[in-house]
Amino acid sequence: MSRKPATIVVALIGALLAPLMPATAATEVITPTSEITFDNRWAQSMRFDALGRAWIWTSDLLAIFERVPGTWARVQTVEAKKLRVNTLRFDSDGKAYATNSRKKEIVTWQVADSGTVPKERRIALRGRSIPLDAFPNADGSLFVLHENRIDEFVLPLRRKERPVRTIRADFPSSSKLVALADGTVFMMQRGEAAPIEVYGSDQSGVSDPTRTILIDGALTSDQSATDIALTPSGEVAVVYWYGGIAIFSTSANGSSVTPDTWYPIEAPLDNPQGIDFGPNGVMGVADYLASTAVKVYFE
Repeated sequence: MSRKPATIVVALIGALLAPLMPATAATEVITPTSEITFDNRWAQSMRFDALGRAWIWTSDLLAIFERVPGTWARVQTVEAKKLRVNTLRFDSDGKAYATNSRKKEIVTWQVADSGTVPKERRIALRGRSIPLDAFPNADGSLFVLHENRIDEFVLPLRRKERPVRTIRADFPSSSKLVALADGTVFMMQRGEAAPIEVYGSDQSGVSDPTRTILIDGALTSDQSATDIALTPSGEVAVVYWYGGIAIFSTSANGSSVTPDTWYPIEAPLDNPQGIDFGPNGVMGVADYLASTAVKVYFE
């Protein structure tokens, strides 16, 4: 008697059960190739601009560092006592968008090739709450996150401009976001076991997320996410306070999701607060409780 039908049935059952079986993350232990020291200050976060310079800020200072042979050199310091930078993002044209943690406004700088940063331009978001994050999207729009909504504006942002789309929901005060070119939004909630919420490009008004991403608890005992970024290849990177760095596919969904790649926190990385990717795939991680404010990888 032939065993082929039984073999086919077993194969079909295995194919159906495969998505339900736990995956194994590609765990990679990494060490920094260089470090940036910022007057022994704790870095609130960091971003790379299009020229590969590292922007690091605290509650009252914004410093810009440039890679030179053997080290990083500070090329400019911007007083930020009145600005109170909450978060900072760059668009493909080199313009920086910062949120002001004191006022209902977006602050922009046009970054010059010479490395200088002119005086900022402030754009008040009239009648709106203090923004938590602002992300310039590749399609020419700007997503602004508030505690009760996400507003999408068409760039360039002008005074009194109205959003072209608003997604209404309640977001924690430390949330951050990134957006894909098609308008899909990934919203990171900070807090233990807090999910990444995904909103589709067609969602507006009062909306629930179309899906959520919750990292596998086996990878970290404390799932407090601190920052979110897009990798050069278009994946979603999330840094976890006492865990590590998770790289997710943009199609990830569900609870106990195993990331495509997992970079566990290893010494000398202690408490990562911010993450960003620069030209040629360089990765920087702001280390909040370390004297070397930023660790740089993949140079």
